[in-house]
Amino acid sequence: MILSLFLTCFTALVVMTVLLLLLGARIRFASRILGILLALIVAVGAGEAAARMWDLAPGAVLLAEVLLLVLGVVVALARPLWNPIGQVFYASFLAAALTYLGFAAWYTVSGGLSVIGAVASGLLFLLEAGALTLAGWYAFDGIDAVCRGRWRRPMPDPVPAYRPKVALQVPAYNEPPDMLIETIRSLEAIEYPDLEIVVIDSNTRDEEVWKPVEEYCRDRPRVTFVHAQDLPGFKAGGLNLLLREHTPPDVELIGVIDADYRVDPGYLEAVVGYFADPDLAFLQTPQDYREYEGNTYMTACYDAYRYFFAASMPSRNDRNSIIFAGTMGLVRRPMLEEIGSWAEWCITEDAELSLRMLMRGWSGLYIERSYGNGIMPLTFSALKSQRFRWCFGGIQIFRRYAGSLMPWSGGRDNRLSVPQRLDYLFGLMHWFNDLIYLGFTATLLVTAAILFTTGRVGIRPILGALVLLPTALIVSGVLRALWVLRARTRIGLGRALLAFANWLSLSWTVAIACMQALIRSDAVFMRTPKSDEGGGFLTALRAAWPETTVTLLLWGAGALTVWASRATAFLLVLFGWQGFVYGTAPLMSWMNIRGKLSEDLERRRRTEWMRERIAARWPYLVGATAGLVAVGALAAVLFVGGTNPGSPRSPFSTSESSEDVSPLETLLTGDLEVPLPTESPSPTESPTESPSPTESPSPTESPSPTESPSPTESPSPTESPTPTSSPS
Repeated sequence: MILSLFLTCFTALVVMTVLLLLLGARIRFASRILGILLALIVAVGAGEAAARMWDLAPGAVLLAEVLLLVLGVVVALARPLWNPIGQVFYASFLAAALTYLGFAAWYTVSGGLSVIGAVASGLLFLLEAGALTLAGWYAFDGIDAVCRGRWRRPMPDPVPAYRPKVALQVPAYNEPPDMLIETIRSLEAIEYPDLEIVVIDSNTRDEEVWKPVEEYCRDRPRVTFVHAQDLPGFKAGGLNLLLREHTPPDVELIGVIDADYRVDPGYLEAVVGYFADPDLAFLQTPQDYREYEGNTYMTACYDAYRYFFAASMPSRNDRNSIIFAGTMGLVRRPMLEEIGSWAEWCITEDAELSLRMLMRGWSGLYIERSYGNGIMPLTFSALKSQRFRWCFGGIQIFRRYAGSLMPWSGGRDNRLSVPQRLDYLFGLMHWFNDLIYLGFTATLLVTAAILFTTGRVGIRPILGALVLLPTALIVSGVLRALWVLRARTRIGLGRALLAFANWLSLSWTVAIACMQALIRSDAVFMRTPKSDEGGGFLTALRAAWPETTVTLLLWGAGALTVWASRATAFLLVLFGWQGFVYGTAPLMSWMNIRGKLSEDLERRRRTEWMRERIAARWPYLVGATAGLVAVGALAAVLFVGGTNPGSPRSPFSTSESSEDVSPLETLLTGDLEVPLPTESPSPTESPTESPSPTESPSPTESPSPTESPSPTESPSPTESPTPTSSPS
């Protein structure tokens, strides 16, 4: 029965992935009826095709067809605004993921494993369940952005006559004075009658950096400069100081502008009118960037950043669940003060603020038009540090609010709808994807060690044609991620592939940040090399030495299994893919070093490390060590369980069809038998295990288990870093 479910779901997923890539962005109407009809056609067609290609028993195939149809009906009814292609694709994905997880759970509990083997299989199942749950959310996010027939939330019209007083606040730390002054000039050019500009330089010790800015701002109308030394609370501390002591009482709206931004003169005239709605607490426009053209590395970063604002934010806006991303956003001052201002305990204070505002029952609004652009991190080390902060802050928020985000939680101070809770819950949980990926990497290395020493492993038997389903989940997820990125940003395939590699290159960084944030509640920053300037490939490796080390370990383990004649083609693909994911980090670092920038940006790049908060060595090392010890403990359990699996049974014994009769014909004639999983004796040689790879961010995409075409065993993979990293 399991074989029939696997192969039928595989066929359906392949068909729907092809249809999604070809037609998913072209069909602009939604229909429940057509979605259900397409689900019926795909379910029956996939079952009939699988039965004939693999000579499967009709009863088990019919069960798979029913699963596909039921999920198709559920998705069509639950997501009536999606086009039929999106509805049935998502149903096919869910059927494939649930089939795999059902098999993994059954085998863990009833597969004849020893106690330690069952424990190891159970840990592997938790990784698989986490990976596929996040994969399901990534798939939802992408389909919701591209396959909608229409939006439910109407876009309001701004009220031109509404013109409250606005204060634009510019927090700065060790910013080059000429660049900060250029930002202030762009704000002075804004065409708005009642505007205050307040610049705060926090904790910059070198007077040659902040004094020129103070001198420029002196006696200028509408501009105030504040320098604060030894100010706690990071960026939030500076913003709170401005709110308490330097914001006139008649200011109604507060905006935050990064110190390197150039802002469109029409920005406030275009967006302030939306605040005529008294329930609107905050408004966000896209974060955008400049001076990336002609530089391959910077273009890859730019395209990777765009996914969140081009795909995720419009989708979340329809459910009133956007995040406040800081720069190029406005917040209503009375509401900000009512909820206690900016949270100084959180290093992503902007995203945390929007969650508290939505919990009060207020609304946020996303305007999908860029009104300003800034400078991206100019070194790969700075990019890693930024992503580390985003992840650490996201986990801080998750630890504090996870209970409030559960669908069943509520109360007077928590007015979130279920869609809002799920958007924030999965938006925060997605950071764990790369930690799960690291767990699968450890599993693959353990598999290599066991194969090299004993020649057999026995935790998860996936044999022969069964490799097709997990492989389809992974490939489908990668293709879907690229498809969503291209559909929402209109870039070519080459640029999309480089953006995808840019997502992957941050996997190790996000995993380490997750470990730190789970162990420590106070902010910890990432320690990186002080400069990526000059040099060549060796300098690039220095900026990405942990990822380079893991890459060499994976590829070296693969080479050892070949040398010991233990490797199958599929296992080699797994080692190659896992190593490639981490290998994208030195690749991106090298591209960064080799890229050419303008003279101004080259000068800024040489001092990029000065704008990073200094990481305390011991707290960072203690947190990282504790996290890696936990990964080592997982590997130890898998090693012991893999070498002592007991007498596992093969769950894939199936009855072949004795006659050339299709499943549909069997149903119509009433000659139907539905087989149940049987316990067959374990083969003389236990299958070997190979942890499956993970896929990458679709900006959000779907991880999945993979198996091997030969008698190898494969724990399910997870997917790689997701491009849905929310900026903050």
